[in-house]
Amino acid sequence: MSRRLQQGLSLIELMVALLLSGLLLLGLVEIFSASRASYQLAQGLARTQESSRFAIDALQRDARMSGHFGCVSDQAHFYAGNGMFGELFLSDRSNYTTIPANREPLRFDYSVRGYEARNTGPADTVNLTATPVLGTAADWVPALSNEFFAALNPKPIRGSDILVLRFLSPESAEVTGFTTGNPATIRVNPAATQWGVLTRNVTNPGLFGIADCRSVVLFQASSVTDVAGAKVISVRNNGVNQIAFDGSDTFASGQARLYRAESFVYYVGLKQRVDSGITSDEPTLYRARFDAAPGATAVSLDGGVAEEIVESVENMQLLFAQDTVTNPANPPTGIIDGVRTAANLLPANDSSGGWQRVGGMQVGLLIRSTDPAAAQQRTAAPRSLGTQLTLPNDQRYRTVYETNIALRNRLYGN
Repeated sequence: MSRRLQQGLSLIELMVALLLSGLLLLGLVEIFSASRASYQLAQGLARTQESSRFAIDALQRDARMSGHFGCVSDQAHFYAGNGMFGELFLSDRSNYTTIPANREPLRFDYSVRGYEARNTGPADTVNLTATPVLGTAADWVPALSNEFFAALNPKPIRGSDILVLRFLSPESAEVTGFTTGNPATIRVNPAATQWGVLTRNVTNPGLFGIADCRSVVLFQASSVTDVAGAKVISVRNNGVNQIAFDGSDTFASGQARLYRAESFVYYVGLKQRVDSGITSDEPTLYRARFDAAPGATAVSLDGGVAEEIVESVENMQLLFAQDTVTNPANPPTGIIDGVRTAANLLPANDSSGGWQRVGGMQVGLLIRSTDPAAAQQRTAAPRSLGTQLTLPNDQRYRTVYETNIALRNRLYGN
């Protein structure tokens, strides 16, 4: 009997092996694909949560400082009357319209002010595109002045609200000497705990405020010099100052302190982002800080470009809470009777008096993942403070974060 040696696999065995290997490989691919999609979605969720924390923290910190003008709020200074709130940027201290149009950031009678993007109220629908569109000055209510809009770099995008905050810095230095005239002089101890704190984050500030518990005056320093172991700030009727300190300006000895005058604008703009050689525009929350260096003749962005706070913030909606008494000639009650958009704030003429009665605000931020996160298109459009947002189908993870902010310097009794 002859024996036949086996030379290999039969065709049937080979086909069965290939089928089983293919099924196994297909299963591995499906597992990998599902794991990758799950990882991308988790990363997108984590990034949006992280971005929301940073954005809301920055907004809350500065919003709660709005209205801070010394040991009392701007509201207290205005209600006291008799020139207790002054700005040398005006040609008439009692008329805040006497400030030049190109110096809109110096309107410190507005310590909080919003600009409502047109057709983005709580009853409106905003259609968002994968690449946001830059706005123009007329895309907000009230309309931005052309000079103010031109100063913003980068430009804000259409459909997102804008927030302006002004206040005196939390850091201050004791005033050891003060004289009026042209020039006026302000003497400050230059020790690290005094003058040093005013220049810790801003190397060459030019806008300041001097305040005690009775009055406050905002001004631009003409020069800052070292004299006999002290910093001496000279203030003249030039630069962005239209008038000088006069004999009516008096401050209590031992109580007067010098502060930086801060003028911030929060808005959503576009940042160029390069990833793997591909350039794209990423919506980003920016904070523009306006300043005028000592002796400078114009107000400009500090550093020329707004500061990036958090990227991937796609939309910002704002609502403002007003006191039941909106007439600044009457004392506030401390009772909030509702929230309104910047376009519907009372009184309807957009006066600074109505904004002085704002005691709180609500912020809604739409934040998206930086990269596609395998997210499916939502069947129901999300809402941000009542505004319906129609989202593009670009597989990015998106979610809305909302918060309430009490403006502590506007709470009745402060």
